[in-house]
Amino acid sequence: MSKESPAEFGRWNEVPWEYASRTQMSRADLPRRPDGPVVGYVAGRDFRDKEIAVELYDVRASRPSGASGPQLAAAAERRTSAVFECSACGAQTQLPLSEDGGHLCVMCRRIAGIAGFQAELRTRREEIGSWARSLFAGGELAIVWVELTAAPDTPAGRRRPPLAGRVQVVDESGRRRADVLVRLAGPRTKGAPAEALSPEDGAQALSRALAGRRQVVWGALDLVGSRLSELGHPLAVTVASAQSAGSRSGDRSWDDSVPARFAQWRGELDPISGVLRTPWSPGSADRLWWVLRRMAGVRAAAGTESAASLTER
Repeated sequence: MSKESPAEFGRWNEVPWEYASRTQMSRADLPRRPDGPVVGYVAGRDFRDKEIAVELYDVRASRPSGASGPQLAAAAERRTSAVFECSACGAQTQLPLSEDGGHLCVMCRRIAGIAGFQAELRTRREEIGSWARSLFAGGELAIVWVELTAAPDTPAGRRRPPLAGRVQVVDESGRRRADVLVRLAGPRTKGAPAEALSPEDGAQALSRALAGRRQVVWGALDLVGSRLSELGHPLAVTVASAQSAGSRSGDRSWDDSVPARFAQWRGELDPISGVLRTPWSPGSADRLWWVLRRMAGVRAAAGTESAASLTER
């Protein structure tokens, strides 16, 4: 029966609690020595800042070092730099705490990191609000929602172009300008929805809906445009969104796509990983219009004839 190969970890925060390097064991307030095989490796750097693979051992298979209790007590009295007490919660840690991290334990450092991320998201939410307000203050909009009908992959596993695309467009008041299901495959391609408009009719309808308007797009409108062009019926307008590709705030780069802004505006973090959650999508152009209004902090005026749900037909 073959022995299990040592695990490999890219970062220290991926290493299980029960694993430690020889150096970590020796620096603990109750030092230990490895007494078993290497169970893993983690990427690290040596004193010359050269990349190395640090050997990891299972602490449960280790044994105490030769230092007695009185010797450890005397060493602690002489110690001047190592800190084993968390400055935030007072935890008495096994390993010395980093001065760069404010002498915080792992959990307090994580809490501080998440709180910092939440503060960044609060600032980002204000920026998104300004962006959304500028959209509605800047004139005519085409708020676009795109869903594609995928084609089955080739036998070799290669992706085929989509069969059709549903494109919904509402204006800055939430009024419907278009709800078009357009064929994006050639006439001999099987599987496209029978009710889809021809590429020519679909291109004309979308061109009318988008003409002269700044586009706020959720979905692959550029792919719809390119497929229509390949089929000989290009849109009469340029497909371009009313937002930039990305921006920076402090040390963080933000994705400025509409779906990414939506997630950032919501700002909900996964309680386990602390990463930004992907929210449920709005689902239609008129619902996206409402989301943008909420981002801008603007309520729909009473009596405004907004788009009835495009899904209720």
